[in-house]
Amino acid sequence: MNEVKEKEVKMSEKVYSRRDMLKTAGKAAAGVAAVAVLPSFITGCDKKTPELPTKEVLEYEYLSASEDAPQYPFPYQKLDPATTMERAYASFFNKGGCCRAVIDGIIGQLGDNAGYPWNQIPIDAYANGAGGYGAASLCGSLAGAATAIGLAVTPEDAATVTADLFKWYTSTELPTYQPEVENETVVSASVNCKDSVGQFMEASGYAMGDPERKARCAGVAADCAGKTAELLNAYYNL
Repeated sequence: MNEVKEKEVKMSEKVYSRRDMLKTAGKAAAGVAAVAVLPSFITGCDKKTPELPTKEVLEYEYLSASEDAPQYPFPYQKLDPATTMERAYASFFNKGGCCRAVIDGIIGQLGDNAGYPWNQIPIDAYANGAGGYGAASLCGSLAGAATAIGLAVTPEDAATVTADLFKWYTSTELPTYQPEVENETVVSASVNCKDSVGQFMEASGYAMGDPERKARCAGVAADCAGKTAELLNAYYNL
């Protein structure tokens, strides 16, 4: 009987010893892994961020401007806001879409009246601005207007003029220019097509393909073109 108990005790000790050994081995392995990982974190903390931009970037060599490159900013000539609005509205349908409408209302008109270099800008290059660049992002009318501002105003001031335009857009019930259809007017929650058009469709019940929605966006394009003409005239004290 005693021999049986002694065997059970010894077996228990063996089992316990094996389990204990496995636990100890596991802890040891974890410790080794931790030690192996620690140096990478320590090394990462010691890394110094290089000075950006690098010297190579700052010393990138550009070709000199061509001798026949136009003066920048482009020489601006006073625009009549009412005429600009009328042209932009028509161009929405005749040129295609809000971005081209504003580009033609301002740049196309300057090309006709002032000539070079405004007449070198291809209106169709801005076809992709319609519908917030096809992603309901920045309103194409604002994109066209910002392009015109960027060509007519120095980089230092263009951001301010553009900000004034964007502030007006998000604080004004649009469209105000409605020569054909009297639509609902809304104050857009943002400068994005998604909000501007979305809010209008929700308020009016019109769908994207309805002629009334198109007339509404043509009116907004006209408003943006006319407001931009006002801002540019004021910038140049014209």
